[in-house]
Amino acid sequence: MRLIEIAARSFRNLSPDPVFFGAGVTLITGENAQGKTNLLEAVAVLCGQRSFRRVKPHEMASSESGFSITGKLRRGAEKSPEAETLRVDWSPGSGRTFARGEKAVSFREASRLAPAVFLAPEHREILTGAPAIRRRFLDRLALLCRPAAGEDLASFERALAERNALLSGRARGRAADDEMEAWTEELVRAGAAVRHHRRAALAEWKTHFEPLAADAGTEYSAVEIAYISDGETEEDLRAECRRVLPVEIRRGHTLAGPHRDDLRFARHGRPLAVQASAGEIHRTAALVKLAEWRAIREATGEPPLLGVDEFDAGLSSAWADAFVRSLPRDDGGTVLLTSAGDAAPWRALVGSVVEMRAGRAVSRPRAVNEE
Repeated sequence: MRLIEIAARSFRNLSPDPVFFGAGVTLITGENAQGKTNLLEAVAVLCGQRSFRRVKPHEMASSESGFSITGKLRRGAEKSPEAETLRVDWSPGSGRTFARGEKAVSFREASRLAPAVFLAPEHREILTGAPAIRRRFLDRLALLCRPAAGEDLASFERALAERNALLSGRARGRAADDEMEAWTEELVRAGAAVRHHRRAALAEWKTHFEPLAADAGTEYSAVEIAYISDGETEEDLRAECRRVLPVEIRRGHTLAGPHRDDLRFARHGRPLAVQASAGEIHRTAALVKLAEWRAIREATGEPPLLGVDEFDAGLSSAWADAFVRSLPRDDGGTVLLTSAGDAAPWRALVGSVVEMRAGRAVSRPRAVNEE
């Protein structure tokens, strides 16, 4: 996916002026607090993703009325027809809404229209943080690699919400028992499908992660990844629901299903988070996201946008150089890197440089395959 330009209104400190991107790799530079990460965050929100800073929409808005982000993008070959417009609006009253041209679309449709992978310091939490972070990583991977996953995820979320409402005591009596049985069956059906999508997407992702890890060194090739759940089939989940139902009634929420699963990263049988150095965690997170980018490209035939915040922070110059050289650059997609450092070492390795000052792009990238 090629991102041609983006304009944001009332988003962080960004100027409403459009920012233009050249083809291939763009380096976004500037001093601290000038808007580099804000710009990359705006791209992520436009692409139907949550902020990688783990903040809520109102924390990104610089106006009480909300924010709006508009992008022009092109899918497929560089010589394909005209670019499309994608817009996301957020307001306290309406929440987040997306439009493709003049037509409203869901956030899942926006994600498929603008496939993107982001790597920021916060993504180290995929390895060290709570299970919910790893589940979000798996579900995003499944959504983009397996189109049918969206409907099954939505069905599971609906069944989980309805079942939790019944367990919390908001509905009582015989009708509640009948409803509980019906929603449990829907949770079992959709939950088993979600697990199937996650495992299939993870298997595809591993085919890309393993060679990347092998190239990075023995300490990375030794990393083991496993999907942890209480079963695989519908019958497994149905049996687990029956087993834990008395506890669920006491606690008031569902205790069996893919919303409690996890993704384990280990090395030599021990969790990676407790034995790896900070540098190893940083580099492994980069390998995880590069493998995600490759898996999505393989599954969709479309190079997703790749955005990397502070790409050279915490890396030796050799690692940073190797990372930049490994980036895709000739497939018609867009790669965005931010750095507070000197741009000079990277100018020969990137297609263009954009400098940010006080939320405004003060230098337009040099022409590379302009429209």
